[in-house]
Amino acid sequence: MSRAGRRSQLLRAGSVPAAGGDCTMAPDPWFSTYDSTCQIAQEIAEKIQERNQCERRGEKTPKLTLTIRTLLKNLKVKIDLLKDLLLRAVSTRQITQLEGDRRQNLLDDLVTRERLLLASFKNEGAEPDLISLGISVSLYLSPVPAEHQWQHLG
Repeated sequence: MSRAGRRSQLLRAGSVPAAGGDCTMAPDPWFSTYDSTCQIAQEIAEKIQERNQCERRGEKTPKLTLTIRTLLKNLKVKIDLLKDLLLRAVSTRQITQLEGDRRQNLLDDLVTRERLLLASFKNEGAEPDLISLGISVSLYLSPVPAEHQWQHLG
């Protein structure tokens, strides 16, 4: 999604000031880290599907396997960073408890996706569902009023 499209969704959700488009606060690194972490999870799912298709055709996949391993490590590092950023933001009261709970729900979903991707990588589970991997992002960006948005993230 383009930056303008995302901004439009956030504006409808009440998360971005409308006047002039300039925010008076510094951007929150948690959201940019969350977005990039979701992108890594999506890329892992795509690579696992690609690897599995190659294996079904009898092709060797060492390069894809190495790429997936590297991406899984990056995903873990990003999730750990998100946990740290969230803990710091809540403990220093940079965000409200309600916002902390909402972010914790998003983080819990990422941890679950990480486990599913790892199981899928080890061929212990079904192939990752690329559509369901995008659910948290679409809920996060949904045009639900900000004061009710947390109710839709469960």
